[in-house]
Amino acid sequence: MAAFTRKCANGVIKSGLITNLLEHRVCAPPLTAFYSSYKSNSENSNGENKNSKWKVAICVTGALGAYITHKSRSNHVSAARYDPSSPFRGAGNTGSNTRRGAFNFIADVVQVAGPAVVHIERLVNVPFTRKAIAVSNGSGFIVDSNGLIVTNAHVVGNQSALKVKLQDGREFEGQVIGIDEARDIAAVKVNCTQLPQIPLGTTRDLRPGEWVVAIGSPLALQNTVTAGIVSNMCRGGKELGLRDEEKRDMEYIQTDATINVGNSGGPLVNLDGQVIGVNSMMASAGIGFAIPIDYVREFLQQLEHGQQTRVRHSRRWIGINMLSITPDIASHLRSRNPDFPDVTSGVYVHKVQYESPSYMAGVQDGDVITDINGQPIQGVGDVLEALKHSQVLNAKIRRKSRTIVIRIVAEEIVH
Repeated sequence: MAAFTRKCANGVIKSGLITNLLEHRVCAPPLTAFYSSYKSNSENSNGENKNSKWKVAICVTGALGAYITHKSRSNHVSAARYDPSSPFRGAGNTGSNTRRGAFNFIADVVQVAGPAVVHIERLVNVPFTRKAIAVSNGSGFIVDSNGLIVTNAHVVGNQSALKVKLQDGREFEGQVIGIDEARDIAAVKVNCTQLPQIPLGTTRDLRPGEWVVAIGSPLALQNTVTAGIVSNMCRGGKELGLRDEEKRDMEYIQTDATINVGNSGGPLVNLDGQVIGVNSMMASAGIGFAIPIDYVREFLQQLEHGQQTRVRHSRRWIGINMLSITPDIASHLRSRNPDFPDVTSGVYVHKVQYESPSYMAGVQDGDVITDINGQPIQGVGDVLEALKHSQVLNAKIRRKSRTIVIRIVAEEIVH
């Protein structure tokens, strides 16, 4: 066997199946060795001759098995190697057939989007000195190469001047040119051109479970990156307990990517390198929220067309506390008040606010709204939807055993 091993190592045998075995470092005795062994043993007993034949068969079978196993493993390894044509191949890939190249898709996103992320500091002047100090900081991202930056309204606060630091180390004075406090969006302009920018995506086709990357610049530490998945695309502000009326009507992207004070205002990016949200707030570990980019698109359009420095929103108010009626709720109210109307749906007026539009129109506590402007009312959502489309509400109301129609003119509140 030792002599045979030396022959294998020296590559003496180089033909057919044995050549393949040698190339894959699988050593098997040459066929002449089997024949010599068989001939020398033919002089022994018939039993020994039979044993030699079995030894030859076993050796050949073992060699073939080793070769087949090695080829199978080679095919599996080659199948797992990086495919240069893979859709996961990004800008940062070196092109080498490595697993790093195949699976580092987060790094590819950061390389594309990271240069457009900026650090923003809010400055205040110290009394009796000419110095300005930073009182808070956050992140933002460039959406136009001519220096237009998007961030959170709470990052810029009431300051008109800010310090903006780019990824390459350059610093500029930033001017707040637009702010939407209700939706927590702001636009900042720096006097610079040919800047890297991030394309805006959309949330219309976003799905739960998609990978997203939150990028920020907390404490001026560029490209602080966290990654996670989307848990919910339309988490309502009411579910989050937000008090501001406009924020309560908004929907947020929920993700487990870490969002903190430092990367607030930075981009939430999909794997195509598109911004789908603005990092906004963190409820707890693993539960963060971002403002959908579709709100930002609307904000930028208003800013461009109206040239407003402060975007305002209006809502309609009629001044009642409402409760959606279900059969169980109706049964409970009827058990407490025998005069409660015979309804199983609608909106129960729990309280009418003094001198509100509903109070002035004649709505009373205990009324049930069943129809507005000819459309049946099943719950509170239907009343809110009617207010979006019309300031004048012709409400059909059940009051005890009577049915009356009251005209309510909603009040416009601008904030």
